[in-house]
Amino acid sequence: MIYLFAGRSGSGKTTQANILKKQPNFYKITTYTTRGKRKGEIENVDYHFISKEDFFNLKEENFFIGAAEFAGNYYGISKKDLEKYANSSKNIILVLELEGIKEIKKNFKNAICIYLYLKEEEMVKRMKARGDSDEKIKNRLANLQDFAPYSDYIIDASKGVDEIAKEIMDIVCKLSIKS
Repeated sequence: MIYLFAGRSGSGKTTQANILKKQPNFYKITTYTTRGKRKGEIENVDYHFISKEDFFNLKEENFFIGAAEFAGNYYGISKKDLEKYANSSKNIILVLELEGIKEIKKNFKNAICIYLYLKEEEMVKRMKARGDSDEKIKNRLANLQDFAPYSDYIIDASKGVDEIAKEIMDIVCKLSIKS
């Protein structure tokens, strides 16, 4: 199964993906991005941080699946990484923007999108708390995406981290029973 995590900035999608990857038989594929590293993020764990030039070179080489631009930054998933784990017994975890979700859902029938919905006011509050600039917040607000039409499950991201993690585990357990 491929679990896609989607949501606005500050919704906790990366936090939840990191919680889920601690479960047996789960693997989080690290996405490539051109955005700057945030405080506390670790190279090759949270993201592969690369220059725009390197990103475009890799894109030209057809390295990515689901490559997309969001808020002036570029994101992409290594085709090789995805194919390697898609053909294994591991459950894959991906944190994606809208274009990546569309691409993965189109190409992989076993992809499930979990949308962590967060109201704008809460998004701004969380972004300020993590130290994002007013300009970055304004940019993110101008680029809000609607993940709902591509989502299999929608979770209220204003809840606590543990409560959201429990809801996600309930979804995983439910899907495990079905398959």
